[in-house]
Amino acid sequence: MFLITLTYIAPLDVIDELKEAHYTNPDGLFARGMVRLAGRLEPRTGGLMVVEGDRAEVEAALASDPFVARGAATAEIVEFHPTWPVPRPTTG
Repeated sequence: MFLITLTYIAPLDVIDELKEAHYTNPDGLFARGMVRLAGRLEPRTGGLMVVEGDRAEVEAALASDPFVARGAATAEIVEFHPTWPVPRPTTG
């Protein structure tokens, strides 16, 4: 499992222009179903994703992300091995 941090280096208007492509990129992490959790940072300086997959596939998908490919953000990948899951609440 990987934790990916995106850090914006372009102005937010550029980020906003690329946001839809970031989510819909056919070669990207979202389209490949690799993202388990994602969201923007506060203050809005970047984003964070929890991703599953083979490292080479993760790196390739991330390299195709419009934020990264167009130089609007830098990315850091940190591999980790979950050891403690949080139980999901039951409904009843």
